[in-house]
Amino acid sequence: MTMLRAERVTLGYGGRPVVHDVSLDLTEGGVGLIGESGSGKTTLARAFLGLLKPMSGDIWYGERPLREADRRRFRKDVQPVFQAEALDPRMRIGASVAEGLPRHERGRVAELLEQVGLDPALAGRRPHQLSGGQRQRVVIARALAVGPRLLILDEPTSALDVTVQARILDLLAGLDAERLLITHNLAVVRRLCRTSYVLFAGRVVESGPTAELLARPAHPYTRALRDAVPRLGGPPPEASGRTEAVPAATGCPYRLRCPLAVAECERAPELREVADGRRAACHRAADVLG
Repeated sequence: MTMLRAERVTLGYGGRPVVHDVSLDLTEGGVGLIGESGSGKTTLARAFLGLLKPMSGDIWYGERPLREADRRRFRKDVQPVFQAEALDPRMRIGASVAEGLPRHERGRVAELLEQVGLDPALAGRRPHQLSGGQRQRVVIARALAVGPRLLILDEPTSALDVTVQARILDLLAGLDAERLLITHNLAVVRRLCRTSYVLFAGRVVESGPTAELLARPAHPYTRALRDAVPRLGGPPPEASGRTEAVPAATGCPYRLRCPLAVAECERAPELREVADGRRAACHRAADVLG
């Protein structure tokens, strides 16, 4: 049974929708949310954590809507992993990790620090005395303290250098917990997630198995994201379409940027199956797939 799922969820702030009619399941093997800044990834993650109430639709936790769930059990099952800046600068590392533990289990701090590859002696230090990679591992240790079944990861490696990123990814890949990963880094989502959803302007424009989705996109936006990644020894990536254009208010939201846009794109496309296990919201998905 899927632990968490969104069912036709619309989310917004101050009565203004920013995520529109999104449905997705957090399935086994990890799920990635891909998209540029402002696409709605973090807003959707906040809803999955119960921090934002949907304007319409529902977030389901097992067989019950999240709003009716046992909050204590939910907080044990689902833990966020934010960027290292989430640590309280006033607290020592040991106290920060122990915060979610029952009093009789607080001796596990050293064990948790070792689990994420840190020296237990760091428990007496404060966040500013640790490197960026060490702080990020402390954040992961805090999340693991309660034995979660699902981790919600918001750009967990974006502020880290390449070698530290690799160590953090190895750690995350080896954990037993499932994961929802929010990122714009395609290499990270390829490593950690079996399934991915691509968001643009608060809408899912493509979904499917990560490896297939990135190797052979079905939506021009997914292809533009993939082609924008620099390749070692290759020419610099070229912009596809009008990258400065804002999302269209009517029809396909991507049509003002899209190099394949035609008159039909003035009508909003439905998210539909375009290949086995693949869905895309694009009138020209067949042309993109080739």
